[in-house]
Amino acid sequence: MDDFERELKVGFLEEASQLLSDAEQCFLVLESSPGDASTLDRIFRIAHNLKGSSKAVGFDDIGVFTHLWESFLLKLKNGETSVNSEVINLLLLCNDHVRVMVEALKQDLEARVDSTELLSRLNAMISGESIAMSFSPGPVSEATSASAFEEEVHGVFEGEPPPSKEELELLKLVNDSLDDLPNPALEVTKEEENLVIPDPGPIDAEVRSLPAPVFELKRAESPKASGSASTQDESIRVSLSRLEKLINSVGELVILQTVLREQSMSGGSHLLRKTIHQMGKVTKEVQDISMSLRMVPLRQTFQKMQRIVRDTSNMLDKRVSLSTQGDDTELDKTVLENISDPLVHLIRNACDHGIERPEDRIRAGKSETGNVMLNAYHQSGKLVIEVKDDGGGIDGDRLIKKAIEKGILKPDSKLSPQEAIHLIFHPGFSTKAQVTEVSGRGVGMDVVKTNIEALQGEVLVETELGKGTTFKVILPLTLAIIDGMVVKNGKFRFVVPLSHVHETLRPTGSDIQSSTGMGEMLLLRGENLPLFRLSRLLGQKRSEEQTKEQIAMVIRYSSQPFAVMVDDILGQQQVVIKEVGPEIRALRWMSGSAILGDGKPAIILEMNELVKPEGRGVA
Repeated sequence: MDDFERELKVGFLEEASQLLSDAEQCFLVLESSPGDASTLDRIFRIAHNLKGSSKAVGFDDIGVFTHLWESFLLKLKNGETSVNSEVINLLLLCNDHVRVMVEALKQDLEARVDSTELLSRLNAMISGESIAMSFSPGPVSEATSASAFEEEVHGVFEGEPPPSKEELELLKLVNDSLDDLPNPALEVTKEEENLVIPDPGPIDAEVRSLPAPVFELKRAESPKASGSASTQDESIRVSLSRLEKLINSVGELVILQTVLREQSMSGGSHLLRKTIHQMGKVTKEVQDISMSLRMVPLRQTFQKMQRIVRDTSNMLDKRVSLSTQGDDTELDKTVLENISDPLVHLIRNACDHGIERPEDRIRAGKSETGNVMLNAYHQSGKLVIEVKDDGGGIDGDRLIKKAIEKGILKPDSKLSPQEAIHLIFHPGFSTKAQVTEVSGRGVGMDVVKTNIEALQGEVLVETELGKGTTFKVILPLTLAIIDGMVVKNGKFRFVVPLSHVHETLRPTGSDIQSSTGMGEMLLLRGENLPLFRLSRLLGQKRSEEQTKEQIAMVIRYSSQPFAVMVDDILGQQQVVIKEVGPEIRALRWMSGSAILGDGKPAIILEMNELVKPEGRGVA
């Protein structure tokens, strides 16, 4: 195939993935609102779009399958078949099967997937039969390579000589053309309005070969050309590699602009300084635009969780509903791609360990349907994702007992309630007596903690027995460029993310108090904050004189606020985060490095990890 055909096929597969995600969400909505006509219309349009587009680019297997799928949807749309759990199961199964076909074609544009069994089940449902739902798609075999269309045609010509290959091609063209004729029951999409099928010309009576139809898209007139007052925000698909290259180039531009600004401060004309200042504004605008290209909403990730809750609750014979909030919150694509698995584990954990069985909930005076809430919001320059359930909560004493049984803790171990709760993140720890398909292996929550910390994030747990549990996943919005505060300690300079610093002050002697067992405390407007000195945290030897006139940075981005003393604050600037070498990557208090205005490097500090005794060593 030529490059143009390949591009069309790849473009369809990308679009199909999004359409299938939208369809899955519609099926879940339809299950809770069976009579929602708008949802049925949307599902029908998606199936029709998949059928027409797949045939147009030459994916006949998808076209045949979605044609029958569309026929079943038409019965639902016309009210000939009622929506129930069996129907939703079949629709989701069909959706999963088309997704398997799409993923297989992404790997190999000539791939085939056997649809025979599921096609027969669709036919059975269309004819009014009820059958069990258990299907696993697999590679197509030689014995089942005949298309469903050819079998259908041979059925029509039963008792007569079978049609020739040329006649089959002609019939298929006519059949496809009839399928794509306008249907008054359908809402014609903009793409379908612009579809032009050139006239193939007269067909010779003795058909030998039939040229494949060529499809063209008319260029739509711009709003200005057509005189329309309305404007639409158009989009274009860009490869991720090009986007990453752009981000890296902008990062280097930020560094160079910072160097120029530093140099202009030590000399140069007024015009030069003014020009560099103006260039800084333009650089900041270019940076903001380029960074926004990486930001994608959480909506699609949140929608996937609806299916996870449905399947998990059915498997566990529980009743669980999922509500979402903040799904329009945006996050760096790189970060988003790495939080899907942790969220799946948290959602499944909420359904399995959090939500009680219906009879237990009724005895506790609760509704038999458990609730899981998924919420996302920005806080102090971070993204917070909450997974909250109204289940039985986490019993710390039970966790300690189980940890002692497994040899994770010594029998005489003394843990605080919060320390006991964090046992769930220990590798291999599980409270389940038997391993099930959902849980029991002790790897789920360990994966959550490991993956989140790899993104420079953290997981907080809040729980109350009988009331429920909330997991808070706190993540950086981006892993590329940050606003930083440059601080000096001794002869070294460091960068602290500006979003972590709530305020700075120069405390007096009376503001600092020492207590046995508690260390130094900073008295700030009636609040006692744990006080740390950066030199001691980093193991730097300092004289008494060097530590007198220091500045305190108040850090409030974590659950426990604290203050850190540094020698001086040199200023604020945007820095490009550079990865550190593998030999020091395990130091959690070092989130990366940055190039400062004079071209020299500085370490970016993760203060929340640095103040932890275990965080100062190698993880």
